[in-house]
Amino acid sequence: MNPLPAAIQKVTYMTLHVTLVATKVPVRPGFFNLDHPVPAAILTTLPTNISDAPFFNSLSRVGLLHSGESVWKIFSPKRVTEETLKELFGDNAKLDWIHRKVWKAYPLLDPVEEFAPIELYPRDSSAGVWYTSGIESFISTMETSALSGRNIAHLIARRLWDTKDIV
Repeated sequence: MNPLPAAIQKVTYMTLHVTLVATKVPVRPGFFNLDHPVPAAILTTLPTNISDAPFFNSLSRVGLLHSGESVWKIFSPKRVTEETLKELFGDNAKLDWIHRKVWKAYPLLDPVEEFAPIELYPRDSSAGVWYTSGIESFISTMETSALSGRNIAHLIARRLWDTKDIV
């Protein structure tokens, strides 16, 4: 096969740390300088001075287990340490389980001058090779990827059966 006539730009993804914690202990109100219970969801934004940024992007209670434990989910730019969890839940808090996952969550949304082509090879009457993720440097959701795949399926069908009636 000949080399691809089109190049696909490299997409840089943001690294996100996900920490799930199961415990019967609530988040300490004192951690947030509160005198009332902590809300079930806290979302953050970046402050003007990046050094003042909180350790997490979001903190939310995502479930209640039959055992009575709450499951808390923390999204953060760095690994949440055991020390930070002790500060958040208390030094003597029993954390029944902790699960950590690091993943490339979404594209770094830098300005894009040009998107990757959707048709890669060949450019003739065959089905060809197509790239469904060219829009990911602009928007990255399952819905847009599914829509891209659907649109490419329509383009292939039109090419193979030479009809514009396929919807």
